[in-house]
Amino acid sequence: MIEREGRLLIEGRLKRGRIRFDHEGIQAVELDEVQDGDSTGPVIAPGLIDLHVHGFGGTDPLDNLPAMALALARVGTTSFLPTLFPADPETLGLQAQALDGERAVLRKGEGARVLGTHLEGPFVNPMAAGALPAQDLATPSIEALRKILGPNMGDGRGVGTITLAPELPGALDLIQECKRLGIRTSLGHSMANGKEAVAGFESGATGVTHLFNAMTGMHHRDPGLAGEAMTRGGMFAEIIGDLVHVKEHAVQIALAARGPQNLCLVSDALQGAGTGCDVFHSHGRQHLVKDGAAFYPPENPEGEPQLAGSASSQLQMVRNLTKRGVVSLEEALTMGSEAPARALGLSHRLGYLQTGYAADFIVLEGPELKLTEAFVNGRSQLRAHRY
Repeated sequence: MIEREGRLLIEGRLKRGRIRFDHEGIQAVELDEVQDGDSTGPVIAPGLIDLHVHGFGGTDPLDNLPAMALALARVGTTSFLPTLFPADPETLGLQAQALDGERAVLRKGEGARVLGTHLEGPFVNPMAAGALPAQDLATPSIEALRKILGPNMGDGRGVGTITLAPELPGALDLIQECKRLGIRTSLGHSMANGKEAVAGFESGATGVTHLFNAMTGMHHRDPGLAGEAMTRGGMFAEIIGDLVHVKEHAVQIALAARGPQNLCLVSDALQGAGTGCDVFHSHGRQHLVKDGAAFYPPENPEGEPQLAGSASSQLQMVRNLTKRGVVSLEEALTMGSEAPARALGLSHRLGYLQTGYAADFIVLEGPELKLTEAFVNGRSQLRAHRY
């Protein structure tokens, strides 16, 4: 049995106590009877869970999923959904099938847990494609879904989440079919008005992909997808916390509307994240890194770079959000752990420090929130490393 003592994130608050654990899970959580309000000592929080990450540490899911899983674990993300860019449905299905096979092997090794694959498309609106390759998008249909999931659609090839645009013809039928199959749908890369967004939620969608980005904004006579995402109960919205994709006040508005338990901090990171590179190549394109985000270079000398994704980890986002006073440390950690666990329906075993839960947690020290320990299944992921 192993024990760690410090300030534990319990019910959204840091409370002094200790945690005992082994490879079987968390065996005991004990809180001090007197909470003296002392803000010193290490912070112990559930491991971060990333619902939306395309790559990290110099690789991506299709190149080297085990390396990506280990790189993420070593920066405090203990579970994740590897996220694939759009492709034609048959190709996307083969990619998902390959990842599902690797996922089975990863359960026995080091690195972050792979909780299933997130398909960001191809059933999204070309008018809101953003950095997604518009030529690889597809019209929503049950037939196209069958090509992705394979002839035995109930197996699902490990697909956990599909991002789609509810306003597209056939999208609502697709949402209903995904719900029947147990696949979570998230609305995004969309030009949906408020009525169309509501239809998506009423058909069974339970998520919104990177709130505010690549979607209709809120208007006082039409809430749009962003407005519905902030006010509708029973769903979970992602938000990218690099403070480039979404500025400080917008993060605070979203947090006030949804609360930390329903707002999921995601990285949307690309493979150059975690490498320290200023320039990297991904999917045949050059990317420039600035302020923790990744951009496509301008197409002409007078043009502006195009935002392509993030170059930050979830933990970097927690540090930035709290250092700049956008959210509290408790809120940021809850957004990165409890909220995504609830979004995935896994709050019975992940996202909390509770007896009987998986021993997936991180230890942060000092005002810089230095990661000194990270555990997955009670196994240390850092060894001699310090990040």
